[in-house]
Amino acid sequence: MANRISRITSFVEKRKLGFGVARLIMMTGVNVRGFGPNDPDPPDALRRLERALPQLLTAQELMELQGILSEP
Repeated sequence: MANRISRITSFVEKRKLGFGVARLIMMTGVNVRGFGPNDPDPPDALRRLERALPQLLTAQELMELQGILSEP
């Protein structure tokens, strides 16, 4: 099962391209590209990432992402 950080990074890359991922890295201080799909999610990094998403994604995109994250 893919970790949440990896899923979030893939989603942001598809919607906002590389610029969106770079902005997410700058906003959180977390190198999100350094997490593979099978790596564990560090709780602090995940919290910072989740707090930054509303500033980067629209309400519709956040709902889509929530659906993706709830899939097994």
